[in-house]
Formats: sequence, C-alpha cells, structure tokens
Amino acid sequence: MLQIRRLRHRWTLRLLASATAAATAGSLPATDPAGPGVRLSTVGYLPDSPKQATVVGADDAESFALIDASSQETALSGSLGPVTASPETDEQARTADFSGFRQSGSYILRVPGLPDSPAFTIGDQSLNHSLECLMAGFYGQRCGQAVKLTWNGNTYSYPACHLEDGYLDYNDPARAGERQDGTGGWHDAGDYGKYTVNSAFTSGVMLAAWEKHAAALGQLELPMIPEHGGALPDYLAELKYNLDWQLKMQMPNGEVAHKLTTLHFGGMVLPHQNPAPRYFSPNSRYATESFAALGCMIARVYAPFDAAYAQTWLDAAQRAWVAARAMPVEHPDTSMFSTGGYFADPASNHQWGLLELSLAFGTDFLTADEQAELAAILSSAEPIFEVDWGWGNAGNLGLLSWLASDTAAADPTTRAHLVADLQRAADAIVVRSQQHAYGRATPHNFWGVNGAIANFAVLLDAAHRETDAAIYRDTAFNQVAYLYGRNPFARSFVTGDGHEPPLHPHHRPSAGDDIDAPWPGHLVGGPNPKETDWFDEMPSYRTNENAINWDASMVYALAMFYQP
Repeated sequence: MLQIRRLRHRWTLRLLASATAAATAGSLPATDPAGPGVRLSTVGYLPDSPKQATVVGADDAESFALIDASSQETALSGSLGPVTASPETDEQARTADFSGFRQSGSYILRVPGLPDSPAFTIGDQSLNHSLECLMAGFYGQRCGQAVKLTWNGNTYSYPACHLEDGYLDYNDPARAGERQDGTGGWHDAGDYGKYTVNSAFTSGVMLAAWEKHAAALGQLELPMIPEHGGALPDYLAELKYNLDWQLKMQMPNGEVAHKLTTLHFGGMVLPHQNPAPRYFSPNSRYATESFAALGCMIARVYAPFDAAYAQTWLDAAQRAWVAARAMPVEHPDTSMFSTGGYFADPASNHQWGLLELSLAFGTDFLTADEQAELAAILSSAEPIFEVDWGWGNAGNLGLLSWLASDTAAADPTTRAHLVADLQRAADAIVVRSQQHAYGRATPHNFWGVNGAIANFAVLLDAAHRETDAAIYRDTAFNQVAYLYGRNPFARSFVTGDGHEPPLHPHHRPSAGDDIDAPWPGHLVGGPNPKETDWFDEMPSYRTNENAINWDASMVYALAMFYQP
C-alpha cells in the first residue's frame, strides 16, 4: 500500500510541475482584478445557505447594508469582519456575513465608499438556472449530431460533425484505412477530441451526482435536447448520449482505445469545418480500467430504466477488466498524436476499478492478488480518500460507491473506518476554505484550478450525508460562490451565467461562429499560476479553456442545491 501512495505522490508532483511549466508560457495581458469593491455569488443564494461576501478596499468602513433592489430600502445592516490578509492577491479583505437573512428577493450589498455589488437573488431556486445552463453546455458539446441551442437570446448551432469517426490506422495497423464506428459522444473541451479516460471520469462524477440527488435531478427539464420527454429523465438522456459513444471505444479483444482525435489540434472553427481524419489511438490500460469501472456505475443507474442497456455495460465492463489484467501499465505509444495525453495515475485508476468490479460481480470475480489489493485499500492506516483529485486520480469515485453499497452496510467496522477517513479529507477542505479570503478550498493555482474547486463538492457532499454536519454543505456552497463571482475578478467563471461571465473562452465553437457571446454552460480553467493571473482571451488555453470534467464537477456542486 505504501508503494501505491508513493506512486500517487510522484504522479501528483509530475502533474503540478507540468502545469506550472505550461503556465509560464505565453505573453497575453492578464485580465485585471476588480479592484476595491464587493465580491459575492452573482447568481444568488439559497435562504438557508451561507451568505458571505469578500470586501476589498473598505479602509474606513465598518458596516454593510443589504439593500432591496426594487425598493432601495435597507433590508439588513451588519458589521464587517476583521481585516484578513490575502497574500495570493496582495489584498486586505474583510467579510460581510449576512447568513442569517432568509427573506427571498433581489438585493445588492452596499459598503460605504465602495461601488455597490451586482444585484443577486435569495430564493429556493436561485441556482436552478445555473444547473440548467451547465447541462445546456453539455448538449452543446455533442459530436456527430446537429445541435441547436437558444440561450440568453442567442441561437447557437452547427450541423452534424465528425461522421467519419474513426480510422484504425494507429490502433490496429493490420486494419489501416478501415473505419470503425466511433461517432457520437461529447467533444472533450475547447478542442474536438474525444478522450476515454477523461470522459469516464466526467460520466462517473455525473452518475455519482444522480445516485445522491436523483430526486431533484429526475425533475430537471432540458427542453433543448431531442430526447426531452422520453423514457429517460432528461439528465440521464443527455448523459447517455456520451455513454453510447464510450461503448464504441471498446475493441473486439476487450481493450479500450485511449482516445479518438485528429493527429493534431485543428483551427478555431465550427466542428463540421474540421475535416481532418480522426483516428482511434492505441489502447491503454488507463482507458480500459476506467471504462470497466464506469460500466459498473452505468449498470446501477440505468437498470431501473433499461435492464438490457445495463446488462450490455456489465458485459462490456467484465470483458474490459479481464483484458486489462494482461495489459502493460506503461503508456502506449501515442507519439503520432499531438492532442491531449490524459495518462492517469495507474494506482488510483486501478483502485476505482477494483472497488466497482467487486461491487458489481463480487470479490470472487477478482484474482487473489486483486482481493489482497482491495483489502489493503479498505483497511489502510494511511489516508484513503484523496483531498485533491480529478480525472487523473479517480479512486475516490470507487470509495464513494463502496460506502453507499450493501457490501459496506454488511461490514460496519470497515465502513466506519472509511467514514472517519472521509471526514478527515472533508475537514481538510473546510480548513482550507476558512483560511482563504475568498472561501475557496485550495491555496494553489494550476491548470484547471476552477474544476478542482468545484470538485471539492463531491467529498463535502458525501461527508454531509454521512454526518449531517452543516459545515460540509456550507463549504461546498462557498466553492460555488467563488466560481460565480466571489473572487478577485468579481466575475463569473461560467460562460452565459452570472455577472460579467467569460467572453472569450478557448472554445472552438465560440471562436468559430458569428455570435459575439460564447456558447453557454462552460466553466473555464481559471487563474494560473497566480490567483490574479486569469486571461479572458481566446488564445489562453491554460486559463480560459473549458473541459467536460470541470463542467461535470460544477454539475455535481449545483445538483446539491437544485430545488425543483
């Protein structure tokens, strides 16, 4: 087990080093921080959520006022908190806390000597529009199908794209020139590639959100999708569009191709204007194990709606896991591609698969060595849940599945051990958030930091469900607030939503169409390498690109607060 932890540590260091190196490249002018003023969640608050704003430049003020946006009358007065340093932004900040105020309505926050905040709402459904926006963003990433989406008065569209996906030249040289159906799915990010490992993580997070919040998500309506009103809830219908593609990434021998992309990134054009041939890459163990783990989750979620579909995925997952046992851990040779790598931490990825396969098929399905690995994971005296995690170390998904299972219920001693470790991880997130002037739970900045901030909600939600301690849910809300405006820029980081959202994301459909406003529903990567280094410019892929895994984490965070 210690060896596994060391592998993870080395992988994390490599990831941070590569992100930092990439962050130093480029010479774009950074978007200016907001300067003196009030920074808060510009999409609003729930009546029972924490309601905090970060105030910068209030040198002579001691109070704040909550003003009714319609009547301009004072609804609440309060005192500002003590001055706290924000070394990352070189600011002195104070907090305006109006958490006790629960009256629904539209408000502004006023501090003497500073500009008023943007108007925001307090209400049970304040964040519903934001979740709908994120899900519209996923629809807008569909590949292989004509897309048409109206949002904020703009109609975005493109015809069916990438209908030749994909060629097998680099997956099976004996079949060079042959095509295997790889159409469908979601474009991964600002580019048009489709990457199995990241797609599996993305889908896994969204399935986990369903498993914890099905009562709310089952009522979410997405009238823009063709499947609206069908046999599946709209949320699962949108997700299934991507899952159907993932099935196509499995090869006849059970192994799974690592990705399906062009050899090189294409231009900033609409997807149907990207005609370069697209190829299945070589297979990888990372992709194959992620595919197997995901298949078990899919079967659990979709079985009540479509038993045959669930069984198809169980069969595919079993074949993939058996195939993965004989595959090398080392990276396959993908040197012919210059598109995204997505090589995961092998230990954490394997852990996700072990846990999911054991739940789906029982431990007798595992080899003796795999059973020993599983036992070591569940009984480890070292930290088990990882505080900082994502597509590259997805093991937490398996742990959360195990905690919610009948297997865990039948083993209360091991379950209690995992719950205690989950609380340790969640407590670390809480402390980080409380120590940060803007309430976010990481002091570091790196490629995709905004996605990491959203992803904290997954562990915080699990800890809240296990303990009913409000601090975990409140801390998750504070991550959402940061991403929608309680940040040094006083702007939303989600396209099409909140106050002054990103205007120039590194997103090919947004750059390639003739509409000024970008396609909605995408969380951009965020500051890198300093908290004040964000570039709302299209060329800045290191700070202003979108990615489906970041959007998925945002979906999970918003699902916690969705109230139909």
